[in-house]
Amino acid sequence: MKKSILWFSLSFVILISQACTKHTLYFTPEIVGYIYDRRTKLPLANQTGEMGFNGQTSDKDAQVKLKADGHFTIPSVRKTYYFIKPNTRKHSYLPAEIFINFKKYDSKILDYSNAYVEQVPELKSNFSYSKKIDLGIIYLDPEI
Repeated sequence: MKKSILWFSLSFVILISQACTKHTLYFTPEIVGYIYDRRTKLPLANQTGEMGFNGQTSDKDAQVKLKADGHFTIPSVRKTYYFIKPNTRKHSYLPAEIFINFKKYDSKILDYSNAYVEQVPELKSNFSYSKKIDLGIIYLDPEI
């Protein structure tokens, strides 16, 4: 009787500890780079615009403020869970694209799939790992 209570207690503690452990799924990589004006070849310094992942970034998360050198960071889309893993199927089929929208410039959709293949090792290309991709300089065309 004492052994069964001990085994039950031990099993219960193990299950509870798993349920209390926070896990994170990374559905997109973190994207960094610079935004420049195509005509002047100068950075869009300190401007605020909208940038994010197509189909995954909400309106409130799309606001990005560029630094003085035009540098930007788009944080990864992630979800945390404790015990029941969320469904990842809907995130598997979304395009590897970001949108860029700044006032007085043409909007742009940019495919980052080639950079992803070059910069993320195949062993870390699943949802369990945080990934960071550097897109370098992105040029925007001024509106006409």
